[in-house]
Amino acid sequence: MRRSSRQRGAALIMVLWMVTALSLVVLAGARGARLHTQRVALELDRMRAQVVLDGALQLVAGKMITDKSLSSSYRRLHMRLGDADAWVEIVPSSGLIDINVARPELLQALFQRVGGVPAGEATALGARIRDFIDPDDVPSPLGGAELAQYRAAGSPVVPRNTGIDDMSELKLVLGMTPELYEIIAPFLGVNGQQRIALYSAPPALIDALSGQPGLGARIQASPPEMRGAMLEPGITTEFFSIVPAGGADQTIRLRAYVQTRDQRWWQRQMWLDLQARPGSTMPWTTRAVEPTRRVNRPDQEFNP
Repeated sequence: MRRSSRQRGAALIMVLWMVTALSLVVLAGARGARLHTQRVALELDRMRAQVVLDGALQLVAGKMITDKSLSSSYRRLHMRLGDADAWVEIVPSSGLIDINVARPELLQALFQRVGGVPAGEATALGARIRDFIDPDDVPSPLGGAELAQYRAAGSPVVPRNTGIDDMSELKLVLGMTPELYEIIAPFLGVNGQQRIALYSAPPALIDALSGQPGLGARIQASPPEMRGAMLEPGITTEFFSIVPAGGADQTIRLRAYVQTRDQRWWQRQMWLDLQARPGSTMPWTTRAVEPTRRVNRPDQEFNP
């Protein structure tokens, strides 16, 4: 009798274990199916957003060919494409920081005020960038790094010893982290200028360098003849060039935003040259197009 009861108890425990195991399998399968459905839905949303973003970028590029004033200063355009609203930010390259020729004060401010790097580290990182692109092999006394320092750090990278065309190469500089690069990358471009053209600068960059949130938007909304007076004299001298917007920049960064019906924000960025490449069917030259990516919210200066 007792033996039979023990057998029934053991069988019950086995059944319970089997039920539990099957339940876990079902739950895992349901969770996997749910995640797959979410991934598919996210990819479809991205594809729908990309159609709108590409259309907006192409329309603005075409407008800049016919209306040269659009590329003479920073602008933000709104357009309606089908049932979607898109915004396109126009940033002439002169409104960005060219690390190849930027003044040391500007580089330090970029890392310290934009990237949140302590002052000493910001100075050293600026020196390492100069050492990375200058032709000599003598490290800066301000914390620079040349071939010997890269070797001592075990880095497989060697200094480039010439200017940078692709700003992503900054990630190779000793001390540059992927996180810091992602923060400063939106403010980098190649323009051959030591200072930033105030009329072309994104408001967020003006805010960060001046330490005055909202100043960039106020400057861009003001009449051109008043903009220079809105900056403190020291900031004007060290960082910005106060030159009235005249001719159009040839190299432009376009950044398009759209919010889908699923309440997700998506962004796509394109660099273009307003001069056509020989043999091309387009009246401009596309230099680079970044993949469409999801953003939690638009950039600081973008407020639809």
